[in-house]
Amino acid sequence: MPQAPPITLNLPAACDPSLPALLALSGGRDSVALLHLLLEAGFTNLVLCHLNHGLRGMESDGDAAFVRRLAKKHGLKCEVEAEDVTALAGKRRISTETAAREARHAFLLRMAEKHDTWVVFVAHHAEDQAETILANLCRGSGVAGLAGMRLLQRLDSGLHLVRPLLEVRRSEIDAFLKSKRIKFREDSSNSSLKHRRNRLRHEVLPLLNDVFARDVTALITRLGVLADRDDDCLQGLAVAHLSAPGSLKDDRSLLVTKELLALHPALLSRVIALWLREVWGLQGIESDDIEAIIDMLAPGGPAKINLPHDKHLRRKAKRLWVA
Repeated sequence: MPQAPPITLNLPAACDPSLPALLALSGGRDSVALLHLLLEAGFTNLVLCHLNHGLRGMESDGDAAFVRRLAKKHGLKCEVEAEDVTALAGKRRISTETAAREARHAFLLRMAEKHDTWVVFVAHHAEDQAETILANLCRGSGVAGLAGMRLLQRLDSGLHLVRPLLEVRRSEIDAFLKSKRIKFREDSSNSSLKHRRNRLRHEVLPLLNDVFARDVTALITRLGVLADRDDDCLQGLAVAHLSAPGSLKDDRSLLVTKELLALHPALLSRVIALWLREVWGLQGIESDDIEAIIDMLAPGGPAKINLPHDKHLRRKAKRLWVA
């Protein structure tokens, strides 16, 4: 059988093959391909982590058993847990997809603490990135959302998600698995059109390819690269402004200076968001909150507005603070 073109993993410099790292392994084609590519790259201290969501009955149980066999075959540590995601979604009154994501992150956080590592490899690839950017676009996202997923993403929990396949196409992964005769599990839910992401994958992207008579995935992921570059620049400028002397008081209040008021709205919004999220540790800050705060800075603007989690933002004597 002809060999597939080699796949080059995009790994951050800090990823040391000799150190322990978690690999989120569903048993499907993408995560199984990533496992074998990491092993080829010398990562022999992996912990295979699988959360059985219990959404597909015997099929889900088969996935868990398959992961255990893989770990045994390659002499790797393995962690498998089960979570009733449907019950969790009902209890929390959130979607099944959101409940599954939260359950996975909680599981991975426990495993990171157990194995003393904060690195988690995940197998998102280029088509996943295109779907994410399209979904963010349709939610009204700004530049940060159009950047899609990052190669290295630090979660609030401290976990560092690493996506070495983010620039690799699904066809390359399929060719790699076929050339190596590597077995994997097929997830029957991937073909269901009940989930929005599956509709993007099976209906929207093929339709866009047809309408524009070209491979739009490559164009969408290029948009992500450009948006990430622009967002990184603006975030860097926001950090510089917030770190400058005379921007913050010892009580964490933000000084309303002429320099702050002179900032371009694109930069001002990031300074405010960074101040609330990093200095005050507030989560759930949305674009509407940021725009309301910018209105506070205008002449005659309100002296107080509401923020998430029963917090308030106040303005007085040329400073802003959270109450």
